[in-house]
Amino acid sequence: MNRARATAEEMETPRSPTARVLESANIRVEVVPQLGGKFISLRSKRTSTEWLLPPLRPYATAKTGGGFDEWDGGGFDECLPTVVPTETAPDHGEVWRHVWREEPTVGALMLRTTALGDALTFERRAYVDGASLVLDYSVRNRSNAPQRLLYCAHPLLRVQEGDRILLPPEVRQVKIEGSAGDKLGRRGDRVGWPMPKAGVDLSVVGPPDGRQADKIFAGPLTEGWCALVRPSLDEGIELAFSSEDLPYLGVWMCRAAWPESGTAKQYTVAFEPTGAPHDSLADAERDGSAWRLAPGEGRAWTLRFRIGSCAEIEARYPQPGRAHDRA
Repeated sequence: MNRARATAEEMETPRSPTARVLESANIRVEVVPQLGGKFISLRSKRTSTEWLLPPLRPYATAKTGGGFDEWDGGGFDECLPTVVPTETAPDHGEVWRHVWREEPTVGALMLRTTALGDALTFERRAYVDGASLVLDYSVRNRSNAPQRLLYCAHPLLRVQEGDRILLPPEVRQVKIEGSAGDKLGRRGDRVGWPMPKAGVDLSVVGPPDGRQADKIFAGPLTEGWCALVRPSLDEGIELAFSSEDLPYLGVWMCRAAWPESGTAKQYTVAFEPTGAPHDSLADAERDGSAWRLAPGEGRAWTLRFRIGSCAEIEARYPQPGRAHDRA
């Protein structure tokens, strides 16, 4: 594969203290090591479209004991070793609260942090390849005791009414992790995808009317991909990953119904590849889906985000029996 020439440069913006930039002829990416390695921008140069959700409130250093709902509420964070808080790990894990350390790397941005009292080393190598943002991850147990953990990507996408969510054709049912007002059902229930009930199509993004805040899980998967397409723009963003490494996909769909407090609300879809069909490390430990790392043992995986036209995405990931209208 011929990798497009990429640049990594430091820049000052009013939105963040210090952003690092990865750039090609197709896309521009901004990431802030000081803010938990957060990606704050993933922009298409072809259409000048920003695909990451802007912050709900100004960027700030995370509080050690604060909840995730006190964070800025936008962009792309990493969740490890849990999503919901447990006795041993805080809300949405701990790595989003850290200042990540940058390691010298040619043609990429390598960031590193630790978790679980320095028992785990967590690394992410980011680079651009044409219209793709490629993220190579590794986590290693450097302690003398076994460690259990859960990883979940948390990229909040900026959406518009009429955007469409594409999942592998094998996904016919999904498990509910949470649904505001139990509109889809109770936690643990399985419902149909994309039509959980008559007149409800979860694959079509509705208006920001405050009527949806749903988290679901698909899997275990044999095909590791998902996409959001915008027919009105003839562009979309796809996410590819190995289903052997990350056999489940969480999907967060929010139409201005979260956070519960404050006036600024998320209007977003988030694709969250993960190793377990749970937001809780404790739940994953109970059913055996949590990662278990022996002393010195590690895991590695890769995520690839790619921006392209609707036709390109649909050609790669055809949806049997469904065509997407274009404005």
